[in-house]
Amino acid sequence: MGAVKLFLVEDQLLMRQAFARAFSASNKYEVVGQSAGAGELLSNPATWQADVIILDLVLSRHGYLDAVQQLRERGVRSPILILADGQNGSALQAALNAGAQGFVPKHSDFGEMEQAIDAIAQGQTYVSPSMRNGSSPANGAKPDDNTSGAILSKREHEIFMLLAQGKKNREIGKQLCISTRTVDTHRSNILKKLQVKSNAELVRMAISEGLLGL
Repeated sequence: MGAVKLFLVEDQLLMRQAFARAFSASNKYEVVGQSAGAGELLSNPATWQADVIILDLVLSRHGYLDAVQQLRERGVRSPILILADGQNGSALQAALNAGAQGFVPKHSDFGEMEQAIDAIAQGQTYVSPSMRNGSSPANGAKPDDNTSGAILSKREHEIFMLLAQGKKNREIGKQLCISTRTVDTHRSNILKKLQVKSNAELVRMAISEGLLGL
């Protein structure tokens, strides 16, 4: 496998250059593009070449989450790693809804950055332990009353976890030896029971319950 192609989005030139040098020093990564603004992220052809897009969460207040949604609408499926400043739960939820797959705090060392990039490049979801450990069930729900494990059947919860890990319905069907149509039916029931509308919200719920592995 070749080097993982990265696109960096950071408004501070010094930080952006530091990231680029650090990643370029490793044979595992290739920085194919850099951006200081949402317009550049959307217009730069290198965005479409990237295996992973690294995005500063602080930039979300300048419309970056809207930019992420626009990328998805335009067909860019590169996983997105968010660099978060602190543990802002609402910001993480917004990033999940926009289509992000990974979250690491800015104070993380380069080793964790590598771990996160490698995980999401392989289709997994990565949430730093320092961020996930601070999560709690939404709305103060008691774990034994309103968690996914209490609401769903054993099979539904199994499929819920696979969906939260980013698996496609066809992949889940093969893994569980059931038809894709059966997976579709289970997914519809899961969404109704958990009162959510998308796979992104399933990921958010799994994270809030501390269910997603690294």
